Amino acid sequence: MKSLLTRTLFIGIVTCIIAAIFISLLSNGETAIKITGGAGLVSWLLAGLLSGAFISGDRTRANESIETEGDKRFRSKYSSLFFIFGLPWLATALVLYLMSK
Repeated sequence: MKSLLTRTLFIGIVTCIIAAIFISLLSNGETAIKITGGAGLVSWLLAGLLSGAFISGDRTRANESIETEGDKRFRSKYSSLFFIFGLPWLATALVLYLMSK
């Protein structure tokens, strides 16, 4: 799992840098900030949905009682992957924002 998280972080870094450079060349820096920040937020939103962060405690207990071990592993794995993938996108958006000020 650790190598998968490292690979996901590397893929996130490479794709967001390429996207930020490409978008900055085609349009203004503000668009690059919006796209990289939006991609990071969507990724974190998916991580939150998969982890169950947006549901109540009663719903969490109900879901855990009927959920299989495979389902739990799936949700945990992909929640972590989406979170790690979104980190470089949000970091890039922050750096681009600070550079534009």
